Amino acid sequence: MRETHDVFAFAHIGDLHLQGGGDRNVDDLRAILAEIDGLHGYGLLDFAYLPGDLAEDGLAAQYTILINALAAHPRLPVRLIAGDHDRQYGTMTDFDALFAQVAGSARGGDHHAQDHHLSKFGQPDPVRQYYFADTIAGVRCLFLDMISAGYGRKGFGLDFRLGPYQLAWLRNELDYADRNGLPCAVFTHTYPDDLNGPGEKAALAGLIRGHNVRLVEMGHTHYNELAHDGRTLYASARSVGQNEDGSVGYAVAAIDGAVTSWRFKPLDQALPVTMITSPADRRLATAALGPSATITVRALVLSSAPQAAWCCWARVDDGPAYPMSPASPRIVEAQVPWPVGSRRLSVTVTNGTLNPCTLAPNTDTDSIEPVSCCFVPPLAPDRPGSDAFRTPFWPEKGIRGDQLGPNRNGRGW
Repeated sequence: MRETHDVFAFAHIGDLHLQGGGDRNVDDLRAILAEIDGLHGYGLLDFAYLPGDLAEDGLAAQYTILINALAAHPRLPVRLIAGDHDRQYGTMTDFDALFAQVAGSARGGDHHAQDHHLSKFGQPDPVRQYYFADTIAGVRCLFLDMISAGYGRKGFGLDFRLGPYQLAWLRNELDYADRNGLPCAVFTHTYPDDLNGPGEKAALAGLIRGHNVRLVEMGHTHYNELAHDGRTLYASARSVGQNEDGSVGYAVAAIDGAVTSWRFKPLDQALPVTMITSPADRRLATAALGPSATITVRALVLSSAPQAAWCCWARVDDGPAYPMSPASPRIVEAQVPWPVGSRRLSVTVTNGTLNPCTLAPNTDTDSIEPVSCCFVPPLAPDRPGSDAFRTPFWPEKGIRGDQLGPNRNGRGW
């Protein structure tokens, strides 16, 4: 029997912008955490990622809302970084306390802030930076702090910078991953193209493209977006606290061997949910599909039912259903014929033993368009590390492509 392997998979909860304890986004946060915690309990997800802008004004009372919500799920691993709203008034005192309590604990990886100097008014300014690294499920995860020191006034002087210390650390981490054969996932608040430090946007984009960085997972945009440059997938998820992008929910991202995949999970969509993790869709591919007459289809399953209750099958175009079997605690797999000219691959999951031709309320399907054996990855983009090469519309993954929100189109709240 062929050796099977698991995948790296996590949930991304978008910018929270917490303000008052009775706000709708607080209820949404609690519901999202409950669902993700249940999935983690079944071994289906590795951790929950919070990409910054956790509190609207970076205040202790606002972080207390998050701390209380997380307290209901003490076994759920969490990784968090800072956003510009977390340094809204030029101070990180309250965020520092949150970081120490969450990231500094076993659930957050036991990480600590770094004391550095960043420029403000041309002078060095003492500031704490919150960057760290973990190896999770065989992937080197690098969490960056892109927020500058600011000038101590709300909405004034705050921009995106890494600083020389963090850039040097990042180079070392990427070299370490290369030496150890580890793929990388980078977690930031925003695109590298938004950096303002001298030469930093080119430096970060170059480091990402020059090393085995498979995924850059971001917040800040307030909408779902995917931008793939032929080597790296840049992905952002809609905000929980401020958004016009449809149903609230969370994103799921995975790295399975040579393939990176992503899908948005609306909170109002019932489990189970599936996501094809191999082969790659043409919009996210880095290499051609082999010339074999059969392909190996693998899919992540997110379900509130035990694996024994899953019923999964794959289809090529409108052809017959091929049963899929568990390959690991979170993955189902099948060998499927791939005739010349095939275009669409779909995987369907349901809890129970239904006929594959029978749809049920607890049924979900993910579909992709695999690349052909003639696929050639695109050349390096003119603006690496930006949204210039984003996928304009992909509703099956939750991508609207209209960039609603304040950070691209200037939409206010």
